[in-house]
Amino acid sequence: MDVKMITRKREPRQVTMKLTDGSLLRGQVNLFYEEIVLNRVSDLFTRNKDPFIVVFGVKLEETSSQVVIVNKENIIWIAPED
Repeated sequence: MDVKMITRKREPRQVTMKLTDGSLLRGQVNLFYEEIVLNRVSDLFTRNKDPFIVVFGVKLEETSSQVVIVNKENIIWIAPED
């Protein structure tokens, strides 16, 4: 049996985002998309047509989680921290 290794390239960028329910979410987004590294966090919204954004290493107010998948329509603002 052959084993296939799947690797995901990452170009993480620390961000804070405000959601429509008032939550503040702090974590990282991946700027590596379709075999290229995006220059800006805003490119995740203009070049990536997927309605969801994956945020990892998340701190959601007082709790922490490994990964949160957020519908882009629920984001009021997003601020890169780099």
